[in-house]
Amino acid sequence: MKGRLNLRRWAALVTALILTVVLWGSSVFVFTHLSHECTGRNCRVCHELEICVSAISVISEAIGTATAVVVSCQIINYTVLPYFAGLFLCPVSLVDLKIRMDD
Repeated sequence: MKGRLNLRRWAALVTALILTVVLWGSSVFVFTHLSHECTGRNCRVCHELEICVSAISVISEAIGTATAVVVSCQIINYTVLPYFAGLFLCPVSLVDLKIRMDD
């Protein structure tokens, strides 16, 4: 049906929403607790800050890698593969096309 989202789109939407919430929540936590009163070696806030920064960096690297892979696949699909398909799958010469080269 046209109006409904299929399962893959729904899963992609939920995944994107979860990633957005995690990135936004981690960023807000880091910005609000960056200048806290540290209690020393076993500071719970410092530990949580390290976890949030780690989550932000991991998600950012994954998104960057996925973007690079998707862009590379699109470039290969639309430029390289049609070029090689034209060269190897259906070679055409002027004789095959019956074109006369008269002066």
